[in-house]
Amino acid sequence: MIKIILGSLVLATSIFAVDLQTDGVEVKFKNSKDEEKTVVIKREKKEECKDVGFDPKVVYGGEHQAAESVKADCKRAFVTYMGKIAPIKYSDKVETFGEVEVLDFIEKAKKDKNLMLVDSRTENWFYHETIPSAVNVPYIYMKQSQYPDEFEEYVEMLGVKKVNGKYDFSNAKTILMFCNGAWCGQSPESMKALTAIGYPEEKLKWYRGGMQSWLSLGLTTVKP
Repeated sequence: MIKIILGSLVLATSIFAVDLQTDGVEVKFKNSKDEEKTVVIKREKKEECKDVGFDPKVVYGGEHQAAESVKADCKRAFVTYMGKIAPIKYSDKVETFGEVEVLDFIEKAKKDKNLMLVDSRTENWFYHETIPSAVNVPYIYMKQSQYPDEFEEYVEMLGVKKVNGKYDFSNAKTILMFCNGAWCGQSPESMKALTAIGYPEEKLKWYRGGMQSWLSLGLTTVKP
């Protein structure tokens, strides 16, 4: 039996500030031979894979795989090492969902049209594979300064109206957002953009595990 002994954080700040791709968390433990060991918990990438580049069109294009030229041992790194792991909570007001809660939300949304499951990923990811009943609101179009027309179109889809130049959230939908996984920043970017214009945080829900968790549990997906 491995005995875990309280270790120390490499960073002096809170656990949410720890970068698991660089600093990590140092932990001491005793193995079955009663030998004291020290290990740093971090996201590990094999030495031979560290210099392997990737084509965004392949990795982010909805194929769920690395290019054929990449060695098999390195392919796993494309989904386990990308992005930055997000904390379990986006904020105190945004509720984080797991798979059971997502399924309950989908069931309730069949009768309550004020509930909307939102796939925040780019269109190519969405059209390759998504969670049944999800509506695509690409995070890229939540960048109001870059895509003003698309931004207005999508926020209207979410039940937001503009009255006398100001946004009216009285009929804003309760939306459950997701993207590729706990390391994916697309749904957090969308939530950030929406809250910036005043969208009520209590009407935002977040499926942090996203497609990676959904697929790992063998749950049904569809191709829109």
